[in-house]
Amino acid sequence: MLEAFDFTAIDVPPPCSDGGLSSDFSGHVTREDLTLLCEIGVLALAVERGEEAMPIFQLIDSEQPHNAAGAIGIAMIEVAAGRNRDAFARLRTAIATRTLCVREAKAVLAVFLMGFGRHSEAKNLRREIMRGPDCGARRLVQSYGAC
Repeated sequence: MLEAFDFTAIDVPPPCSDGGLSSDFSGHVTREDLTLLCEIGVLALAVERGEEAMPIFQLIDSEQPHNAAGAIGIAMIEVAAGRNRDAFARLRTAIATRTLCVREAKAVLAVFLMGFGRHSEAKNLRREIMRGPDCGARRLVQSYGAC
C-alpha cells in the first residue's frame, strides 16, 4: 500500500512567526529534513514499526499543517493499533482542511473503509479518485477493488 504514495510531497516551510522553528527543536527544520523524516516514517510503517515513527509523523503534521502526509502516517499507525475511529476522523479532517496530499488521504480512507466492510461510505471517495488523473492514489484504489 505504501509504495502507491509519494509521501515526500513536502512543501516549503509554511510561514511561521518563529521562522519555521518547532518549539521542540533548537535548529531550523528544512524541507530536506522533513522529506528524509517522511521517508524514514514510511519505511517504519512498511516494516510494521509504525508506533516508533509516530513522532516523525507528528512533526510532519505540525511543520506542514497544509499537507495531509503527516495525518496519513498517523492514521496508518492508529489503524494498526486498533484505533479505527480515530484514524477515520483524522483522515476526514485532513481531507477537509489540507491542500497537499488530499487525494492520497482520500484513497487511504477509502481503503480503510473498504477493509472494515464500510463499502457504502467508501463508494463516493473511490469514484472521485477513479475519475481523477493516474497517480498513486488512483492505483491504490484500483488495487483494492473496482468502483
